[in-house]
Amino acid sequence: MNSVKKFINLRFLIIFLISLQIAANENPHFKIDETLIIGLDINEKVEAYLGVPYAEPPINNLRWTEPKNKKFNSSIYKAFDYKPACMQTARIANWYKGVAAGFGGDPSYIELPEISEDCLYLNIWKPKNKNQDIPVLVFIHGGSNKAGWSYEPNYNGSNLSQNGIIVISIAYRLGVFGFYSHPDLNESNFALLDIIHSLKWIKKHIHKIGGDPNNITISGESAGATNIAHLITSPLSINLFNKAIHQSAGSFISDHSIYDDSSSALSSSDKLSYELFGKFNTDTKLEELRDIDSETLLNVSDKVYPYFYPIVDGHSILIPVKESLLTGKFHNIDLIIGSNMDEELMYLDENYFFNDFLKDRESWGMYTSVENITNSVLDKTSDREKLNFLLTSREYTCPSFYIADQFNKYNRSVWVYSFDRVRDSIKSKEMGAYHGAELPYIFNTHDVWLPTSKIDIQLTDSIQNYWINFIKNNDPNNKMRKKWPQYIYGSYKALSFNNDIKYTENPSKSICKILNF
Repeated sequence: MNSVKKFINLRFLIIFLISLQIAANENPHFKIDETLIIGLDINEKVEAYLGVPYAEPPINNLRWTEPKNKKFNSSIYKAFDYKPACMQTARIANWYKGVAAGFGGDPSYIELPEISEDCLYLNIWKPKNKNQDIPVLVFIHGGSNKAGWSYEPNYNGSNLSQNGIIVISIAYRLGVFGFYSHPDLNESNFALLDIIHSLKWIKKHIHKIGGDPNNITISGESAGATNIAHLITSPLSINLFNKAIHQSAGSFISDHSIYDDSSSALSSSDKLSYELFGKFNTDTKLEELRDIDSETLLNVSDKVYPYFYPIVDGHSILIPVKESLLTGKFHNIDLIIGSNMDEELMYLDENYFFNDFLKDRESWGMYTSVENITNSVLDKTSDREKLNFLLTSREYTCPSFYIADQFNKYNRSVWVYSFDRVRDSIKSKEMGAYHGAELPYIFNTHDVWLPTSKIDIQLTDSIQNYWINFIKNNDPNNKMRKKWPQYIYGSYKALSFNNDIKYTENPSKSICKILNF
């Protein structure tokens, strides 16, 4: 009887292995060491590998350690599905719901996916019509470094990949799991270390599906762009990418941040660490925090930490980013950088007014006269317009020009944009060119509830054309599009993406000068 069972089990094993081999032959695939990574066909133009692990799960005793190389325990890995998002609250899912509702859509269209500490995976979209020397774009998602995931609706790389590039979206540890500082730790920026590890993985393996390891562009929006700015200065990321696209970030170099990249940033983070200990009534032993279950740690830390930035830890970041930029101590890469016209509009408190802003200005690092600030918004009629302009300028526009100035000063090529398009509906006017509004144009992922007109389709084509040219050729220009000049120090000029595309002086110039950007 036992021999019969063994025969049946062996027969099923053989059938299973044959079926996997057939799947491998029919599906796109590549090998990592002895493991066959099997992907899937998205359509006639694009294939994909979803949920590919680039590091070991940072769980248990690997929590708050540098990422380790992934070791596969089987000969075949099916990269057919997205994997759990990194530990987070519903912050970004709620953001999508808010945007959908703001446009009159159904906010229930998206929910927070499964979350886990086992989350270090990436997703790859590859064009089928090319098999070698394909330029690579690596996208780093946003979410205040507390939330977000690599396969949000805006980040599907299928449509973008059809333009002849490989698109990769990556996950990295978030919140206290990715940015924890403790006196017994030699490093703090575990999220940056994850991103760097993923870039090393891409650099090593991407040629196996035709990618060019010597033509890698990193791109990110919001917190993703904040992390890019730190990667540009990190000694650990040298030669891992050639170009960068920095979208809607910069508050990390504003004076008001508790993580302001000053010499006290690490001690500020340590104070929060001790506050976290107090919430658990423990002493300062790291092992005790590693033993706390992830859900509990997430929920408690979310109340302690207002937001997360990389800090100077002496390992991944040696000096403040602002100082690195000021002294030219950053990588020799090309850059596209910009922000949106109405970054702050949908976040404004209806009970916060322009006079409140004037009263608060010194606590926010705005050591200038009320008259100067008031004069800079004389053309704005409502308090919402004034506040949106001032806050968007301070948090996004002016820091972006500061970064562009330093790139130009130290002979790096840099192009600056301003995304100003407001979609055609009454609801759209209330949202403006909101934080993240450019993403559906870059990825060509316009949600059904977005009022998408012929103008939006044309603008999508134009933006993708500039992006693809930059990714492929280190220059966003070609003869088919309006010339996008390289940025010149102190000019405050940018390419405005709107109903018409034009290169013009940015209206934030006056407030940037007041704020000493």
